[in-house]
Amino acid sequence: MRLKWIIALSIGAVMGMAGATTQASAYQNPKAYYQVQDTQIKPYGKVGYTVKKGYEGIKTWKIMKKMGTFGGYDKYNTATVDRVKAFQQKHRLKATGDVDEQTWEKMGFSKASWTSIDSYVAPMTVTTKNGRQAHIEAMIKQAYKYLGRPYLVGASSSPNYGVDCSGLAMQALYAGGIDPAPISAINHAHPGNEWNSRNLWASKQLKQVAYKHRERGDLIFYYQPGTRVVWHVAIYLGHDKVIEAWPPKVMVQPIRNGQRSDIAGVKRPFV
Repeated sequence: MRLKWIIALSIGAVMGMAGATTQASAYQNPKAYYQVQDTQIKPYGKVGYTVKKGYEGIKTWKIMKKMGTFGGYDKYNTATVDRVKAFQQKHRLKATGDVDEQTWEKMGFSKASWTSIDSYVAPMTVTTKNGRQAHIEAMIKQAYKYLGRPYLVGASSSPNYGVDCSGLAMQALYAGGIDPAPISAINHAHPGNEWNSRNLWASKQLKQVAYKHRERGDLIFYYQPGTRVVWHVAIYLGHDKVIEAWPPKVMVQPIRNGQRSDIAGVKRPFV
């Protein structure tokens, strides 16, 4: 009996050590940085928001196309407000010039799309049980789902639609398990959130690394030419290539080109 007891204790100790090793090997960023999530990231912001003057994003793009005011830039402008007011008057709705759910549906859009456009968060295919490289690849795989989609300012939703530079970066981060809230896909369409590339650059929860140490999966930030103002972000693929949303569409480009080459710096989501 004593021998069996000793063997049982030995097996238990080995299993305990194995369990500790497995737990210790789970992937996570240091506490100073955005933590890698283990469960699906939820939308941050108001799902089903009313669209008003100054808003951007997918809802605005759809409304402007319906009202005949979209000319390549999806920002809810005065012309759109006037067209929406006329539409509301014609259909015996309160003529505010804002698009609420009732006006949205009267325009012929589905009830489901009123919330689904806002609430889209890229599905996670990795957890902390996966290593760092798996998270990087999940991020890049999501970005590639938007390849060829049109560039639309303030947009960060499903790959069924267009997207802009920081909108692409945010959905890619979601897929890799990082939630940079209060920077979010929903709020990105709201006035004051157009330049989330700047907010991501300013976040101390993304580790800054030297340009010469750039790696696949890093975020590359760019200055507007002739200024020290961040105006663009791209995802580094390696071999001096990035995937980015830049007019007119999402594409793979050299890290520097004739349109944007003044690099502000590099941030690393997965440390």
